[in-house]
Amino acid sequence: MRLDSSDSVSQFFSTLVAIAAIGLLAFVGWKAFETWRSDPAVQGIQQILDQQK
Repeated sequence: MRLDSSDSVSQFFSTLVAIAAIGLLAFVGWKAFETWRSDPAVQGIQQILDQQK
């Protein structure tokens, strides 16, 4: 059984899903960046670069 929905309701849910997907992508990207920055090798490279300045 299929329920008929208006175009505005469909567009609202499509927009909501798109916003949620973008938010999820941003969250995953931020967590990946935090994980990369907390890597000891990256911190060691940063210390070497700071010493060269």
